[in-house]
Amino acid sequence: MRKLTIHLAGASQVLFFEGEPRLAQLLREKGYTVSTPCGGAGICGRCALRATGSLSPAPVDGRVLACQTRLIGDAEVWLSAQAELRNITLSGQQTFVGIQPMAGEFGLAVDIGTTTIAALLVNLKTGEQIATAAKGNAQAQLSDNVIGRISAALSGEEKRLQDLVMADINHLRAQVCQTAQIMEADIAHTVITGNTAMLHFLTGYSTKALSAAPFLAEHLFGEWLGTTYLPRCIGAFLGADLLMALIASGLCDRPETALLSDIGTNGEIALWHKGQLFCAAAAAGPAFEGGGIHMGLGSLPGAIDTVSIRQQSLQITTIGNKPAIGLCGSGLIDAAAAFLNLGIMDETGHLDAEKAYLTDSVWLNQEDIRKLQLAKGAIAAAISALCETAGLAAADIQRFYLAGGFGAHMRISSAARIGLIPSGLADKTIPLGNAALTGAAMLLMDQGLIDKSLKIAQMAQVVTLSGSARFSELFMERMLFEAY
Repeated sequence: MRKLTIHLAGASQVLFFEGEPRLAQLLREKGYTVSTPCGGAGICGRCALRATGSLSPAPVDGRVLACQTRLIGDAEVWLSAQAELRNITLSGQQTFVGIQPMAGEFGLAVDIGTTTIAALLVNLKTGEQIATAAKGNAQAQLSDNVIGRISAALSGEEKRLQDLVMADINHLRAQVCQTAQIMEADIAHTVITGNTAMLHFLTGYSTKALSAAPFLAEHLFGEWLGTTYLPRCIGAFLGADLLMALIASGLCDRPETALLSDIGTNGEIALWHKGQLFCAAAAAGPAFEGGGIHMGLGSLPGAIDTVSIRQQSLQITTIGNKPAIGLCGSGLIDAAAAFLNLGIMDETGHLDAEKAYLTDSVWLNQEDIRKLQLAKGAIAAAISALCETAGLAAADIQRFYLAGGFGAHMRISSAARIGLIPSGLADKTIPLGNAALTGAAMLLMDQGLIDKSLKIAQMAQVVTLSGSARFSELFMERMLFEAY
C-alpha cells in the first residue's frame, strides 16, 4: 500500500492509496480543496503544489500541477490554507420595502455566481437587512467558467457540482443565521438566483442542451420548490441573475433609454429602448476575476485592486493593505489603462518589454494582456451589437447600470480608457453592486414582483451573438485598447 503525506497548517496526515491516481483526484476524494479553474487542462497553474517523492511527471523546482501529476509511489505534498475572499460587494446595507412580503419572519436571498456565492438575510416583517455573507463558489475546483463546468457535468461530475453548490448555500445559510442569532428553521422562504447553468447544477437538470448549438436550456425555472423560489431565466446564457438585476434597477419602469451590464465571466447585457428590451450574453472568460492571468487573484488579501499614476510612476493599493502578491480584476483594468497612459503599452496591446512590472514582484506579460483583450473585446462588442440591433448609438444611452460586485470596484474611467465600455457612458454610470442579490431580496418582500419578472422575461428579445458575422467584426474592432 502506497502512502501520501499531506502537510497543512503545521499538521500532517497520511493517506493510503492504490494504483496511480492523479494527485488532485485523490486529494478531493479525501476532502481537500484543490482549485483547477482551467478544468484540469494544466494551463492555468492554479493547482501548483510543493511536492516531493514518486510523482509523474517529476516535480520542477519542487512543485507539481496537481491536475496533471500521478502518484506512482510514496510522496509528500504541502497544502496552503484557503485565504478569505475580501472586497466582495453584496447589496449594500439597506431596508427593503415590504409591499406584499412572503409569509414568515425571515427570508433568505442567494445569488449563485460563477465565482462567488452571496447570501442576504432579511426580516420579512420590517424589510430590514439582517446579515450578509459570501464565499467563493467551490465549483471553481473543477473549472473557473461555465463552459468548463458544463463539460465536467457531461463527464460524470453532475452530482459533485450539485453537492458543492448545495454545501456552499448551506454554509452561507448557517453563517447568516449565526450572525443574526436565529435558528435556520426560522427562515421561512428562500429565493435563489443565478445564471441558467448554475440553476441547472443546483437542481440536477442536465446541461447537455447548453453545451452545443442551438444552445437551449432544458429548464428556464420560474417556479417554487417547496419554500424556495427559483426566478425565471431569460435564455440559455441569460439567467435569473440578469432578470433580478433588471428588477433591482427598475430599468424597464422608465421611459429613458438605458443599458445594464453585469461584467464577469459570462457578461450579461440588457438594453431598454422605446418599450423594447434587448438582451445578449458574451463569453468574456475569467480574466476580469483574475482567472487565467499569471499573477491573477480573486478578491484576496494582497491582491492589487487599484493602479494609478503619480509623477509618471505607478502607484498601487492592495486588498487589506497587505504586501502585493498578485492582482484582481479591477487592478488588471487599472493597470492596462496606466500602461497606455505611460506608453508602456500601445493600443494594439503590445508591451514594450517582456514583462510590465507593477511592483518588484508582481507583473503582467503579453499573454496576460491578450487575455484581457479577449475579455474586454467580447463585452464591448456585445454592447455595440445591442445598440445596432436597437438602431441607436452608444451616445443615445441616457443611463448605464453596472451590476455585479466586479463593477462596483472597477474604476469607470479606466474601463472607458481601455475601451471596455463606451467613453460616453462614464458620466452616466450607476453602480448597483450585487443587483441579482438585491432583486432576489426584493422578491421576498414583494410577491407581486414574481409576476412582473415573468412578464419581463417573456418580453425580452434575445440577440444571439455566436455565429453572427457582424459580432465578429465588432469583436475585432473592440480588441484594440482605444476609447470608442
